[in-house]
Amino acid sequence: MAVLAAAVVLLGGLVLVNLLLTGAVIRKLRKITKDSLAGRMPGSPGLAVGAEVPAFSALTVTDTKVTTDDFAGERTLVGFFSTDCPHCLPKAPAFVTTARDAAADGVRVLAVVVEGEKRPAELLAALTDDVSVVVESEGGAMADAFEIRAFPSFFLVGPDGTVAGSSLKPELPAAAPSPA
Repeated sequence: MAVLAAAVVLLGGLVLVNLLLTGAVIRKLRKITKDSLAGRMPGSPGLAVGAEVPAFSALTVTDTKVTTDDFAGERTLVGFFSTDCPHCLPKAPAFVTTARDAAADGVRVLAVVVEGEKRPAELLAALTDDVSVVVESEGGAMADAFEIRAFPSFFLVGPDGTVAGSSLKPELPAAAPSPA
């Protein structure tokens, strides 16, 4: 009889643990669904496609002021890199190639280097003179405006100042289809 009681208690405990784990999975799936319905893919690098870029102001390494207003009227490719990111420096040359191709198609290009513990010299050298570069500290105006969650991150901002596409790859993000 004692063995039967112990088995029932053990089985009841396993059922309770299973119920708790199932509840956690359901909550996670609801969050992922909510994010994707809001236009944000799970693991997206920052601002959702269609979101307006919030106001910001920054200076390039050549002391040129960059603001949200500069995005008006033309498409802009914005790449975010971090000096602490091990994947950023190897992807910088591919971004420069994409930047050259995009510039030939009339797309403005801007790179943002977020300075962490390491100095930005290597990234600045890799980005060359073909790209306007903003260097800012962690929590800088542009990284905050784009809600950066991962490095490197790439955004295509449309002429209306909204995010037209985003990617974690150093290529021109595909613009989202326009609503009909």
